[in-house]
Amino acid sequence: MVGDIRPALLVLFGAVGFVLFIACVNVANLLLVRATARQKEMAIRAALGANRLRVVRQSLTESLLLSFFGGGLGLLLGLWGKDLLVRLSSESIPRLTQVSLDGRVLGFTLLASMLTGLIFGLAPAQRVSKADLTESLKEEGRSLAESPRGKRLRRMLIVTELALALLLMVGAGLLIQSFVRLVQVNPGFEARNVLTFNISLPDLKYSEEKRIDFYRQLLERIRALPGVHSEGAISPLPLSGNGWGATFQIQGHLTPINEQPQTAFRVITPGYFTTMRIPVLKGRDFNSRDDAKTPSVIIVNQTLASRFFPNRDPIGERIEAPLDGIMREVVGVVGDVKHESLRTEAGPEVYIPLAQRPTTFMAVVVRTETDPKTIIASVRNEVRTLDKDLPIFDVRTLDQYLGLSLTQSRFSTVLFCIFAGLALVLTEVGLYGVISYSVAQRTHEIGIRVALGAQQDDVLRMVLSQGLRLVSIGMGIGLAAALALTRALSSFLFGVTATDPATFMIVSALLAAVA
Repeated sequence: MVGDIRPALLVLFGAVGFVLFIACVNVANLLLVRATARQKEMAIRAALGANRLRVVRQSLTESLLLSFFGGGLGLLLGLWGKDLLVRLSSESIPRLTQVSLDGRVLGFTLLASMLTGLIFGLAPAQRVSKADLTESLKEEGRSLAESPRGKRLRRMLIVTELALALLLMVGAGLLIQSFVRLVQVNPGFEARNVLTFNISLPDLKYSEEKRIDFYRQLLERIRALPGVHSEGAISPLPLSGNGWGATFQIQGHLTPINEQPQTAFRVITPGYFTTMRIPVLKGRDFNSRDDAKTPSVIIVNQTLASRFFPNRDPIGERIEAPLDGIMREVVGVVGDVKHESLRTEAGPEVYIPLAQRPTTFMAVVVRTETDPKTIIASVRNEVRTLDKDLPIFDVRTLDQYLGLSLTQSRFSTVLFCIFAGLALVLTEVGLYGVISYSVAQRTHEIGIRVALGAQQDDVLRMVLSQGLRLVSIGMGIGLAAALALTRALSSFLFGVTATDPATFMIVSALLAAVA
């Protein structure tokens, strides 16, 4: 039940981890700068008797307090955002409505806060604890962050941020492209202005003849309603998550049971293809004369016709229908329909008339001239008139069914884009902070350069080149990582490869421009 969603959640969890890592890298950079500013203070503490362990403990305590306050705020935002997350995902994730912030969530938040505070507070704590006491107490003592090692550490952190941000942005770009192409897929029918609802007739109350008569009367009554263009019924409905399948035989080409071809099959009423605007490519549609007293007939889809009748006209051929073992004459060929999902290619499929294969469960489809929701009350009344104890359920428009089929892709894409956007903002804030601090530290040097004749453009070029070097290194690492890791998204992509060159170029240009 939940197996299909597991890979998507693991990918999203990885994206969350990257965003958290980027945020922690920013905090580590800020703590390094703060440690430099407090270097003299720590030297005084050491001069008054504080040993190295106490200095480290002081720094880690402040780091842990920061992470715990951040974790508490994150938990509060999570509590407020849980309902929004449920609404965003709709029915795409099984049992999501049962998610709550319980003891496990509190424990995970506490552990994550503690680990981030310790891990990313440790480097600044160690650096400040190693400060030279004599130099630090001098008015013009050389600061820690200005040392080559301190600079390398901060730049390495920024490069890491840039690489992770690029990786997330490439992933988001691929998912956006995939979602756009999925929305553009032709499902094989026209969903606009179609109302659907399900009916299940009790077996003990409705014999096969009564089932046929009930659906015939119901469709006649619906046809008479104002604003109704056409109507029909099918079992099961496309994109509903339900389906029937079985083996079949072609007359004159009998095969052993273990080698018989597979096909999906649907039971429909006359008017279904017209209502759904599924084209009849050859032959004819079912009509009211196709009942138990007339020869058994069947309609096949284009895929079955081209695969099993490649060099001849399938009209007039005879197929042993799934499950009932009756040889039926092919009277029509219709266009392929995306019954399982928009991602799945249509397979072989056959349609059998309800009057020759009565079933209890049917999905009624009604095409209207205007908003289909306006006839819901009238439809309920017509069903109640025929059977006051019979409910209708899953009342939706066909557009809503299409939307539900896209919900999981939309959910993953939106969340991934949010994470990528956060990563971009955090990374650029971190890059700005590092360059800004570096410029502030080099103010005296820049003043000397200007005094010796350097122009404004020269200074600007010097500062920008420093930032662009970091960006170039980070993007290089990020592109290599993206080429390797975006393959994990392959199963979520549609119509685009995990190494799509256009996505990589656009994302790289965007990150470079923002940087």
